[in-house]
Order: sequence, then C-alpha cells, then structure tokens
Amino acid sequence: PQPVTTIQAPPPAAIAPQPEVVASSTVAPPPTARPAARMCFQAGPFTEEQSKTLRNALRNHSLPPDAWELQAQTSTGRWMVYLSQPNVQAAIQRHTELRAQKIDVDRAGGRLEPGLSLGRFSSEEAATRELTRLLGKGLRGARIVQERPSVTLYTLRLPAITAEQGLSLRSLGAALAGESLRPCS
Repeated sequence: PQPVTTIQAPPPAAIAPQPEVVASSTVAPPPTARPAARMCFQAGPFTEEQSKTLRNALRNHSLPPDAWELQAQTSTGRWMVYLSQPNVQAAIQRHTELRAQKIDVDRAGGRLEPGLSLGRFSSEEAATRELTRLLGKGLRGARIVQERPSVTLYTLRLPAITAEQGLSLRSLGAALAGESLRPCS
C-alpha cells in the first residue's frame, strides 16, 4: 500500500483576504445629481427706455447671456376720423343727427372728448379714404387725428431657467419696472 499524505489547511488567521473581483461591465457609475428642472418665464411689456435699463441689468446679472432674450413687438398706430364738438350736449345732438343719416358714430374717448369718432383705422391712408367718402355724403368739419402712435414694446423671455436662477432675478428690482415674472404662455 501507498503511504497517505495528509495536507492540513493553514489556520484561519494565516489566510489573507482576497479582494473581490467584479467584472467591469457590472460596475455602476457613481450617482450624479439630476439636472435642475428648467421652466420658461416672461415679463413685460416694456417700453424702449425700460428695455434698455433691463438689458443693462441682465448683462450685469449672473445669468448666462443665452438664458434670456427681449422680444420686440410693434403696435401700429391708430387714426380716427374725428368730429370735434364744443360740449357734451352738442355731441349728443350731433350723434343723433349722424345716426339718422346712417353714418356710424361713436364717442371719441380720452383726450378727444366731447368729440365724436366716425371710424378708427390702422393706417392714415384708410382713415383718409373714409374721410373722403364722408365728405362725399355732405359731412363737414371732420378731420383725421392720430389716436395712438406706433410703438415698439418688449417682452423679456427666459426660455429655460432653474428655480434658483428665477429667485436670483429678484435682484433686478427696479429694472423690471414693476412687472413680475410669470410662466410663459
């Protein structure tokens, strides 16, 4: 018979712990913070002068330059065929006479009271055509007035800002000219 050799295991303290081997495809990347939610806000309208002040304040603010924009919107002027009246009683009487002649008439409003409006138009040319038509019907004393000049107004638009950036915009204060930020429509 052959001799049997016995091999004894070393005592547990003598066994060094082995590092755990993990396949590289199963290693998860370290957790990262989720990107902050972004929302769209706007404020306005602002006049030309107000928009210059706001533009300068925004340039000095911590927002990146591409985080905001000022969108211009031009409102065309409005002209009126206007018939001046010396007082309210005269305006009421003239209003009745013109309605009897089947001429559309309305109060002029604002600084043009107690006059009468015989039509409001988006161009001076259209108002002139209507005045010519009315003169052909025998109307006298009417003229064209500019009721409202053309004006460009601006809206501040912040298409994708974080809540933190939105809070930081409070520092703009007076540059917002009393307007508050509201969600984009």
